[in-house]
Formats: sequence, C-alpha cells, structure tokens
Amino acid sequence: RVVFDAQTGWMTQYVVDGTNFIGEQGALKPNFWRAVTDNDMGFGAPQKMAAWHHPELKLESITPGIVKGKDTKEGAIVMASYDMPAVKAKLSLTYRLQKDGTIVVNMAMKTDPTAKVSDMLRFGMVMQMPYDMDQSRFFGRGPIENYSDRKASERIGIYKQTADQQFFPYIRPQETGTKQDIKWWQQTNASGTGIEIHGLSGDLSMSALHYAIADLDDGLEKEQRHSYQVKKSPFTNLCIDKEQAGVGGTDSWGSWPLEPYRLHYGDRSFEFSISPCMK
Repeated sequence: RVVFDAQTGWMTQYVVDGTNFIGEQGALKPNFWRAVTDNDMGFGAPQKMAAWHHPELKLESITPGIVKGKDTKEGAIVMASYDMPAVKAKLSLTYRLQKDGTIVVNMAMKTDPTAKVSDMLRFGMVMQMPYDMDQSRFFGRGPIENYSDRKASERIGIYKQTADQQFFPYIRPQETGTKQDIKWWQQTNASGTGIEIHGLSGDLSMSALHYAIADLDDGLEKEQRHSYQVKKSPFTNLCIDKEQAGVGGTDSWGSWPLEPYRLHYGDRSFEFSISPCMK
C-alpha cells in the first residue's frame, strides 16, 4: 500500500506485509540543502544560497493513473507537479509503482534560463524512515564520509554501518555522513526488513542519520553549541541525492568549492528505485 498526501503530494506511506517503511508523520520529499559546514559559512552560503533553504513548493497537480495491460510491470503511476517561485523553476515527481512492490522515482527540475539564481548545495530527496531502521549496507565509497571533492582516499566496496556510526561529532554541528559513488544501498532494521535503493540514472550520493538537517544546521550565523547538544530526530533520515556540492577547503574564509564541484542553477533530474528488502 502506497499513500500520498493530497495537500503536499509527498509519499507518506509505503507498506509491505504490514511494515511501513516511512516513519509516522514522515514522508519522502525533495531536498536542496545541507547543514552548512564551516567552509560554507566562510564564503557566505547561508546568505548567498538562501533561496534553496526550504524553497516554497506549490503543489499544482497530483495525478494518479492505472497502467492497463497484463504484460506491464507497473501497476500505477502517480505524478506530482510543483511551482518553485523563489527559484523560478518547476519541479515534477513521478512515481512508477510496480507490481512486485518496487517504486521507481523520477525527480526533474526545469529552470528559467533567463533567471539569475544562486548555486545550490544538493539536489536530491530525503526519506524519513522509522527510527529503528538504522542499519545501512551499501556498495560505494567508504567507510569514512566522503564528498565529490573529498573522495579519492575512500575505496569502493561493500560496507555496513549504523546511522549513529555515520554521524561524526564535529566540534560544531554541520553536514556529516555522506558517501559517494553509491551503486546500491540497503536500509533496514536489525532483523533485515527495510528497503534497497538503486540509482537508475547514475551513481548516487547517500547517507543515513538519526539527525534532521534542520537540527544540525546553524542558520545564518554560527551558534555557540556542540554536536552533543543537538536533539535526535524521531526518524532515520535517509538522504538520496543525485549530487551534493563539494565541501571546499582552499581556505575557510571566502573561497567557494572549486568550480567542478559546484552545483550551478540549471535543469537537473535523476531516477532511482526503492524495493522492499525483507528478512
């Protein structure tokens, strides 16, 4: 059973054999932000990229449809369309619900080529899973967190971690835990029940944390707080990204990430599958 919220268009339930892979009052929804790093603060990302910090998503339509024909793998298609006025863009989310329980998700953003809009920090989605679905097993770069401009030290392999192990307690709360070049990712509870993600339009960038991005993020100015003071989320927050901006480091007081690792304003899309992963 798959349920969509008619007001937001978000997928709010994904139930297989009585188990909901989305936490209570959680959802699968777009995400364009990260908890800003010290380097992000240094070049003014909170101010310069503010349009991407929880941009307004006006649901324009949500259209379910049944796929007819015995030979199709798909049982239904749901399409949600949004207006993003702050960044002068249109966003579409398409969910292809297959008869074996797999959901193929496509996220596409169409931008205005005449508009002047800032870079973004990431392009992806976040799935708020039940707190106890905190076991990650993945094929990609690890085991230490790595980013587009900080990944050469980590080898591609199969790794297993918990959501708490993916969190690094920096002296100041900020982005943490992300892994690059993900071929597949399993997110389950201790008994092995959960989901498996596959990128269908290239490798993914992913992480799973017991912290919400909003709670790790300091906002416009650095707060005088430490990681242990951040409250835990009621969810395991699974980030499924097409890409995330590099973390930079040429200096920490003004330099942007190097040009190849910036996410400029423009049309973007990606596709991935979510399949039940049962004990």
